[in-house]
Amino acid sequence: MALGCLGLVTAVAALVLPSATLTLGWRHSVEGSWWEEDYQAVAGGVLITEARIESIGAGMEPPATAVRMGRWWHYHPGLGPLPAVHLANSDRVGGYTLCWAGRCRPLDAMVPRGQAVSIVATSCSAGGS
Repeated sequence: MALGCLGLVTAVAALVLPSATLTLGWRHSVEGSWWEEDYQAVAGGVLITEARIESIGAGMEPPATAVRMGRWWHYHPGLGPLPAVHLANSDRVGGYTLCWAGRCRPLDAMVPRGQAVSIVATSCSAGGS
């Protein structure tokens, strides 16, 4: 069950996204394949509900339960809620893309590259957009 919103937290700022779900995407720095993970705000934190890998490469194998659908390998990680999802947000490799409520934005349009950022569950009334 969804609860609240998801937010981005850095050492100096917090931004609430007006959604209880989001998709995090990025291009693997070595293999060049696209990865996506779906997150949901739940009681107890942030839950990863599904992950997708565009192609398999060295050190990028999906679990045995993954199912190939089109160009993607889909799987459900089966983890419980996490207190936060920490992103490197490195300025040395390609950045992340965040999608929520039918729109996508590069993470560095919201948080400068090189600044550590975490995805957290939060109250929707905390502000942000």
